[in-house]
Amino acid sequence: MDNINWWLFGIITLFLIIAYLLGRLHSKSIEIPDDLPAKILQAIQGSINPRQGKMAELLTYAELRYDYDRIIPLGWPIDFIGIKNNQQIDFIEVKSGAAALLTEEEKHIKNLITTGRVHFRLIKITEEEIHKFVSARKEE
Repeated sequence: MDNINWWLFGIITLFLIIAYLLGRLHSKSIEIPDDLPAKILQAIQGSINPRQGKMAELLTYAELRYDYDRIIPLGWPIDFIGIKNNQQIDFIEVKSGAAALLTEEEKHIKNLITTGRVHFRLIKITEEEIHKFVSARKEE
């Protein structure tokens, strides 16, 4: 039985290599025209910038863990929440490169925080409510 598994693995691997090589043979090189619209170039750059932003967030997280007792990564629309000395909660947004400006949504959240319109909300759900929800999902 063990020999059959190795044989099958070998056949699948060989098939994947052949498919890859055939794909490479049939691919055509794509030439990018000089007059490519600016919006398309911005879209291409936009796909690169988030990677740089994520790297900046990772590096910032590594540094923030020394400033806070607890760091909670959110990702979007705010990057982190930091809890310091059990007396302070900070909403943290990381920007890198040309993305130094806050988005409209980030500006709105900042305004809500600075004007003191932040609340704590506790929602309690009973086990009966959970069972009703699960049962309703199973019937669908």
